[in-house]
Amino acid sequence: MASPAETPEPPAQTFSQVVFIDIPHSYPPATPVTCLYTLTVAFRTSPRDWLGIFKVGWSTTKDCHTFVWVEPQDEGDQQSAARQAVFDSYYLPKDEIEFYQFCYVDSGGQVRGASTPFCFRKSAEQSLESNPDDDLLVVTTQEEVEQSARERAELQRALDRLMEENQTLKNALQKEQQEAAGLRVCLSYSAQCLNPNEHISLIVQRRKELNGT
Repeated sequence: MASPAETPEPPAQTFSQVVFIDIPHSYPPATPVTCLYTLTVAFRTSPRDWLGIFKVGWSTTKDCHTFVWVEPQDEGDQQSAARQAVFDSYYLPKDEIEFYQFCYVDSGGQVRGASTPFCFRKSAEQSLESNPDDDLLVVTTQEEVEQSARERAELQRALDRLMEENQTLKNALQKEQQEAAGLRVCLSYSAQCLNPNEHISLIVQRRKELNGT
């Protein structure tokens, strides 16, 4: 699709030949935009007329951000009937700060109508949905604070008991391992003895030493 030709800003009186209606203060971003407008009695459309979205402060028709060709006017159409043009969401401005306006430009490059300014911005409800934790006020009573402190203290005591039991089990395991190692030494040494009685006596003596008797 060819771009429209550049034309300097025309006199203000030509802006009143196309009237834009029901222009909101803002449009939701990433959503197709429908522009409604009507024509004055004296104005006739052309297949080369187009509607553009301009940033407020534009100076020539080349400053349009995006545009669409208008539908041609049929002979039986009433001038006062509302017409519409749809802008695809892909080509719309992405920022939420700048203000824009619709402009109707005829085939000769003259601006025949301009809308009131608008922007592309999320509504208040959409902003709350996308940021549910923003401005969230949490009220905590003194009783809840004390209850939380008691729960933390109880958890700490339970943790201390578990650590103490764990240490006791470690000590018992270490003692068992030492006894088993001592018995293995006795068995290894006594296996070399020729006298079975000496073997048995050595094992009994070693057990007494380990038991502290």
